[in-house]
Amino acid sequence: MPNIVIVDDEAIFRRGLSSMIASLDAEWRVVGDARDGYEALDLLQERRPDVMLTDIRMPRMDGLQLQKIARERFPDVVSAVVSGYEDFAYVKQSMQHGAKDYLMKPIEREELAKLLDRLKAEVRERAARRSAAPGPAKGDQRRARERASEHLAAALARGVVGADDIRQLEEELGLRFDAPCYACMIVKLDKRSVGSERYGRADPSLFQLYIQQFVQEVIDRRTTGFCFVPNDSEVVAMLNGEGGADAMRKHLEMAESIRLQIKSLSDLTVTIGVGRLSPGAESLASSYREAEIALLRRLIVGGDKVLAYERTEEDGATLAHAEPREWSWEALERAIADGRPAEAEERAREAAAELCRKAPTPQTVHRHICKLVIRCYELSSEWGVAKAWLGEKDVRELLFDVCSVSASDELTDLCGSLFGRLAGCVAAAGADRPADAVAKAIRYMEANYAEPITLGSMAEMLYLNPAYFSALFKQKTGVTFVERLTAIRVEAAKHLLAATNALVTEVAERTGFRHVRHFNRVFKGESVPLLLSLDFLS
Repeated sequence: MPNIVIVDDEAIFRRGLSSMIASLDAEWRVVGDARDGYEALDLLQERRPDVMLTDIRMPRMDGLQLQKIARERFPDVVSAVVSGYEDFAYVKQSMQHGAKDYLMKPIEREELAKLLDRLKAEVRERAARRSAAPGPAKGDQRRARERASEHLAAALARGVVGADDIRQLEEELGLRFDAPCYACMIVKLDKRSVGSERYGRADPSLFQLYIQQFVQEVIDRRTTGFCFVPNDSEVVAMLNGEGGADAMRKHLEMAESIRLQIKSLSDLTVTIGVGRLSPGAESLASSYREAEIALLRRLIVGGDKVLAYERTEEDGATLAHAEPREWSWEALERAIADGRPAEAEERAREAAAELCRKAPTPQTVHRHICKLVIRCYELSSEWGVAKAWLGEKDVRELLFDVCSVSASDELTDLCGSLFGRLAGCVAAAGADRPADAVAKAIRYMEANYAEPITLGSMAEMLYLNPAYFSALFKQKTGVTFVERLTAIRVEAAKHLLAATNALVTEVAERTGFRHVRHFNRVFKGESVPLLLSLDFLS
């Protein structure tokens, strides 16, 4: 029994066509319908039908783009078109994409019956060919292209494209690498334009495949080059060029054209990083790294843009003498330490968003957030919740994840999830962590009062923000940190004066007072009252 899916933006037509198919031939089974190309690709991935009937004019992704991607991604699916537009250009392009027929709306029952018979015969014939012989030569070419893509992606990741790599690519793809110059362009989908719910439900590779097909088509029209998908988050294009400012200008214009057309045709937005033109194919790795660096500016300037590495260099020169501000995460750290997940997530998102808006460079953003991650990792280890927080992930992997994000909204989401989860782990641990920290501080002061102890050094030892630790100490004990430390030292001095013959200067030094004058003033009660009756630990 052959399976079929129907793709049309009009729900009433989808229902009518489904009913008509069921009444004409009981062997056919309609396994799903979709209102545009995006939904159709998800449906093809999930249901794996034998046949797809599609309209042409649909929102977001039209039937022509759908046919093109489906033919590459799902070569065993037979497609046919049912459209209200009798435009020869549509008919021609559909046939080029493998459509078996092109019918006009409103469709007649007899016409549909004949189409179903032809499609059934095509499905059976393809099944017979698959069982009798290995895949067609076109499938071999596709697999060769995939292998070449993987090879080039690995070479770029290693930071080198050598002569052996080039020879292998020439053999597998039939490409020639004899252009004077080369440049790399990285196209990255702005996930927010898809919507987090839809992106989470869909196969991310379908979005990348759509972008790859589109970019390769533009490259073939305007220049020469090779486009491939190295991972689920980006599409890489290797561009040939003649060198010089004019060639670079043309590449940037082409990138802008790709961005605008994808946005116009599919309601998706992309950000494109473009590396410089460099002589020789061996320079591809260098241009790829430059395109990656250019993409980082998305953190600062936002997505839906073309970002050239040359512009990044200019920005770097402008900001070379700018002193980045020291970022404060006090409110976030307080929410984490107190085990308040919802507040920690909100604070993290607010702080990350503000950092992206105001930091002078992407590197500044990554540096500050990585410092916070390391501080929270130390804190989580001290509190015994590091395993619960990170699971099987190593903190180095977490830092790599942070530095690989180049979109402010994605980084904001990551920070909210990450630090909200940590606060949840602190709450789930079931202990009053902040009070433990104050008690630990008092025990340390009582054992080491002769040492130079400051509020800052104690807060650092406890992995807490100094301002937060100061407020927490006063809240839990009723006195300030300095007052409690002074009281401990005075109590020790009284004991030494009563039990030994030590001079006042010696007593002052042995109890942590660095100046006798300060010791005399404190001991006489001129500045700080003795707090001998206070015992926080009892």
